[in-house]
Amino acid sequence: MDNLYYERLMNAVIRFVSFRPRSEKEIRDFLTKKIIKWKVSDDLLLNKVIDRMEDLGYIDDKKFADWWVEQRTRFRPKGNRVIEYELYQKGIAKDIISDALMARNSVEAARKAVAKKNFDKKKLYEYLTRRGFDADTIKKVQYE
Repeated sequence: MDNLYYERLMNAVIRFVSFRPRSEKEIRDFLTKKIIKWKVSDDLLLNKVIDRMEDLGYIDDKKFADWWVEQRTRFRPKGNRVIEYELYQKGIAKDIISDALMARNSVEAARKAVAKKNFDKKKLYEYLTRRGFDADTIKKVQYE
């Protein structure tokens, strides 16, 4: 019986990660919901699936954080504060978050966020603040 649920969980979680990379917390939450839905009471089953996903390379929070930062820089740019909060919500450790954000050029991301916009200085400041950019970055973009 456990083997049947193991296979079902593996199929479900592989389908879940096929859309985009996921953090370990996201995968654990997903699997926990499936286990509760299917009324399975085997905690070892969850750990077995997690271990197998790690072996297959689907769980790597460092790689996930780097991917997330790259996505948030390239498409709909966000500031470091917002990205840090999003990654924290996804269960990424603070040291991994800071490493992922360290390589990021937030001024370039801010420039990209306002590239096709035509704001006066006040509106530009408000827009970039809402997107999570810090004051120093905004000022560099404002006074170019």
